[in-house]
Amino acid sequence: MLVLDASYTLEMIRERGLKDSVTCRDLDGFFRHVWSVHPFATLLTSEKWTPKFGKPVWHELAPRHTFIEGKVGRLAALARFFPINFVLSQLGLFFTLLRLIRREKIRVIRVGDPLYLGLFGLALARLSGIPMLIRVNGNNDKVRESTGQPLYPKLFGTAAREKKVEHFVFPRADLVAAPNQDNVDFSIANGARPDRVTIFRYGNLLAEAHLQPPEARGCDAALFAALGVTLGAYLLCVGRLQAVKFPDDAVRVLAELVRRGHDLKLVMAGDGPMRDELAELAVAEGVGDRVVFAGNQNQHALSQLNPHAAAVISPLTGRALSESALGAAPIVAYDLDWQADLIQTGETGELVPFRDCTRLADGAERLIRDRHYAEAMGKAARARALEILDPEALNQHERDEYAKLMGPRSRIR
Repeated sequence: MLVLDASYTLEMIRERGLKDSVTCRDLDGFFRHVWSVHPFATLLTSEKWTPKFGKPVWHELAPRHTFIEGKVGRLAALARFFPINFVLSQLGLFFTLLRLIRREKIRVIRVGDPLYLGLFGLALARLSGIPMLIRVNGNNDKVRESTGQPLYPKLFGTAAREKKVEHFVFPRADLVAAPNQDNVDFSIANGARPDRVTIFRYGNLLAEAHLQPPEARGCDAALFAALGVTLGAYLLCVGRLQAVKFPDDAVRVLAELVRRGHDLKLVMAGDGPMRDELAELAVAEGVGDRVVFAGNQNQHALSQLNPHAAAVISPLTGRALSESALGAAPIVAYDLDWQADLIQTGETGELVPFRDCTRLADGAERLIRDRHYAEAMGKAARARALEILDPEALNQHERDEYAKLMGPRSRIR
């Protein structure tokens, strides 16, 4: 299988301990080999990792896995001419992958979104005569509506152009896999054929550390000392510091709870372009010394931070929400995207209307004030997560769907 995915570069994967989220793609040997490709990795990698321009770099990640990192430009001499350099690099990668498909007899292409990767994968699929699956990673319509911006302004310019691309790509996909019903509905509304849509949940992407019971994880005192937080006396928000994730609302919740007399800090585990803006907001709200910008954390650290949080604030998170639930953390979340699949008020946490910061603070305060309630909600959230995110059951469902997609020659264990 060939996978086109721009979620993480290999540098990020190694720093954050996310190798399992890549190696799980072979579905316990269902696929003989998986080539995972980040088409423009050096847009995001550090200077020490690899040169920014040049040919794609191949990494052997595991016996059944190769990771290919494309470059943001083909020639250093064309660094000032970004559009031309980018196109040259992507064309070179495209023909490299086309030869790979034919040489290795790759049976299926999977792409991580219906936009740029969707167009790239669809062209490869049509020229090589193999099926393409889109793994949807969110409800693009809701994100664009909430931010008023396209997801990829530099590539497509406007939300209207992105919509045209989605309406072109979705109906031409051989299968669309979404992590939840909300994303299924988004896919169908934008042209996906209802008989070619299924649900692939996050469970088999999770690191083993998150599946361990919280009481078996111990306590990494050095981690909490380094962050300067006390067990049970911090809010936790995990995710990219980007507008589409609404991390500013977590800062506003902290400020409101401090005004109400709670002695708390906020740990923001993640990084992104809003970091400076969030720091300024924290100062303006009077909590500048209470926000801990922890940066990107590895899976061990996250498996520690979740169980000991006074409350997890989830404006909009995907896999991170699964990890918090598996940590039996008390969670307050916006009713957005898939979050209602996991969080229901009074059953598994607190679910509040989207962008209602006061209600978000109210939900967090209820969990903080009533620790018995918080503990019950955390345990129920873990039970719900284990129910809907069982890795082996999800693996089997994916194997079944790929077998149907590839026909009678597909490899069944």
